[in-house]
Amino acid sequence: MDFRKTAFQEHQLTAIKKVISILAPAVLLFLLVFCKEQRSKTDLQTTLEETIKTNFESLIEDGWNNRDMEKLKVISAENYIRTLNGITVATHQNEMEANINIFIEGFPDCEMSVEQIILKGNKLFAHWTFKGTNNGVFGESPPTGKKVNVTGCSTLLFNKQGKIAQEDVYYNELALLQQLGFTLSPPITD
Repeated sequence: MDFRKTAFQEHQLTAIKKVISILAPAVLLFLLVFCKEQRSKTDLQTTLEETIKTNFESLIEDGWNNRDMEKLKVISAENYIRTLNGITVATHQNEMEANINIFIEGFPDCEMSVEQIILKGNKLFAHWTFKGTNNGVFGESPPTGKKVNVTGCSTLLFNKQGKIAQEDVYYNELALLQQLGFTLSPPITD
């Protein structure tokens, strides 16, 4: 009987060894692929975040501060949308360039600086300051020679390639106009 028990135990051990020899490589292969896939997703997210940060920095430095409008076409989606204080001012790259040029022409020495950015997924939130001297035509207004210093916030949405797809800009437009010398008149009532 001991002989049978031992033979049976040996048979079980042999079966377990076969199962382990088959499953172990499969489990190891699964773990290697899964871990590599997780690492790849992390690497892709890190790469996308780096691209987003680089493209945002390029928007500020190349676009606003160095006036390189061609660079803006590289970092933005063709169907880029821009809003200013809730009003859509651009629905593609050419309109974006035209809108930015209104500020650059009105304030030839303008400088944009970033106080803070927060990146979450494909959204970037920025607190910025715009400074410049109104030595050019600003929209339809003649130059005043006055300096402005305006802060604002932007929310930017980036596509899967890290290009700017949408930019929502908020700033105190009344403060900007008052710094240029405009005044607010009381409403006319009947």
